[in-house]
Amino acid sequence: MLYQVPEKTMHRVRWLLTIGWLLLIASLFYDPITIAWTHPSNLSSPFRVNLRQCVKIRETCLPQSPFSMSALIWWAMIVPTGIFILLVFGHEFWRRICPLSFLSQIPRALGIQRRRKVVDRLTGETRREVVTIGENSWLGRNHLYVQFGLFVLGLGLRILYVNSDRLALGIFLIATIFCAMLIGYLYAGKSWCQYFCPMAPVQMVYTGPRSLLGSQNYLRPTSMVTQSMCRTTDGKTQREQSACVGCKAACIDIDAEKTYWAELNKPGRRLIQYGYLGMVIAFYLYYFLYAGNWDYYFTGAWTHERDQVANAFDTGFYLYDRAIPIPKAFAVFITFAVLISITFTLGLILEKLCRRVVVRKGRPLSKEQAQHIIFTLFTVTSFWTFFSYGARPSLNRLPEYPLFAFNALIVLVGSLWLYRTLRRTRTQYERENMATSLRKQLQKLPIDLSLLEGRSLNDLTPDEIYTLVKVLQGVSQQMRLQTYTGVVLDLLRQQAISASGSFEFCRQLRQDLQLTDAEHFSTIETIAANNPEILALQSSAEESHVAKTVAKTIAKRSKKANA
Repeated sequence: MLYQVPEKTMHRVRWLLTIGWLLLIASLFYDPITIAWTHPSNLSSPFRVNLRQCVKIRETCLPQSPFSMSALIWWAMIVPTGIFILLVFGHEFWRRICPLSFLSQIPRALGIQRRRKVVDRLTGETRREVVTIGENSWLGRNHLYVQFGLFVLGLGLRILYVNSDRLALGIFLIATIFCAMLIGYLYAGKSWCQYFCPMAPVQMVYTGPRSLLGSQNYLRPTSMVTQSMCRTTDGKTQREQSACVGCKAACIDIDAEKTYWAELNKPGRRLIQYGYLGMVIAFYLYYFLYAGNWDYYFTGAWTHERDQVANAFDTGFYLYDRAIPIPKAFAVFITFAVLISITFTLGLILEKLCRRVVVRKGRPLSKEQAQHIIFTLFTVTSFWTFFSYGARPSLNRLPEYPLFAFNALIVLVGSLWLYRTLRRTRTQYERENMATSLRKQLQKLPIDLSLLEGRSLNDLTPDEIYTLVKVLQGVSQQMRLQTYTGVVLDLLRQQAISASGSFEFCRQLRQDLQLTDAEHFSTIETIAANNPEILALQSSAEESHVAKTVAKTIAKRSKKANA
């Protein structure tokens, strides 16, 4: 949604948001302002403390007194806002405003990123280049497990130490900023966001194939800078240009939906999707299991509880007026593990049931599509569950009608997203992705446009474009190959596909045009010979047979030129 906003404008927006975030962190250490909003004598504030209210943890009433709202603002206002943005406006919106992503890019902006010596395999020259994380490295293959583990650890630390202890929360946030900047120094691109950030699994869950109002970059092939991809402004022309270093092959910042379908079966993907719902339930349920009542959570008392750090090894469970002698530090993670296991198992079972139910109705459903359907149902369930509890310590202070309007908004937004996403398929995405490129090539061919009954090629839907492609079977083999080459070249220019990924991505198009796999490789060689700059940016994960063939072609071309 924000991809069309100039980078200079977004740079200023990120600075303002970052300064605001840093001021909030500073207020965790010193806050003379918001404490006045909670004073019992401040009758105009909905956040004033009721000194007579008894908020119990088990059988003990928490002492009530004016408190700083810094932690409440962070946990019950800012964090829920981020979740809402992800589902409605999309990953691209969030990444372009995220202060932590912005701060991780400071080493790049200062030109102090770590570099290593690399020998150019074509020229033999030695150069220094920034370091990226290989997709085939251990972290490249298993980063979803790492990020989900950090996410679970972070929520556990939140309940134990940083929910209400302002000093601990301030240190926690500063340490997170330091880690992001350190990763930004060690690795190029958005490596922090792609491989380390604990928030990334949450973004992955709520974005799905596409957000409610997110853009679809493949429908705008004229732009080389799409969604939230790394970008910079040319000093001479003042035009934005890609600053991508290929830190990730299927990059969510370039094309979120492509990443969704490409990583559907990546190790850890199911754990994140199904386990996240378990984490949402477990996180809020634990407040009840610990205190023995819901008042402890819904009043927001947990954001200003005294001696939270000292109580980390207090009794962890209190059920049916009986304390269960398990330390809180262990009880938190036991709750997490049990609920994650339940929802993960439930997700796998529902996948199998989904395929059986649909098949029995005579509509065979692929394993991938069944997985997508259950993913979608789990996402919207997570969204509704989160907003049944998240932000409630603030929202419940509102009058009845605004609160009802907010609840209706959450139900409406979730329902619209569900309707828009549930029937989405990989085939639809690939056809839409390739349709614009096919239109360009069809316009160059001698096709009888009277078949379109007065419509132009631009009026045709992606499915109609594919139907028209079948007409090309009667055209000469040379023209079919020319059309195929033009489509592949256009997709490579858009960075919609990579050289090696193009083989599988264009398989159906080859079948429609009656072309062989060998002709695909010859197409790539032709593109490499005539447009070597397009294939210059390939991540290490993409070095396959195609990439090696491309390198040999370029090397032969260079030798001939030197001769």
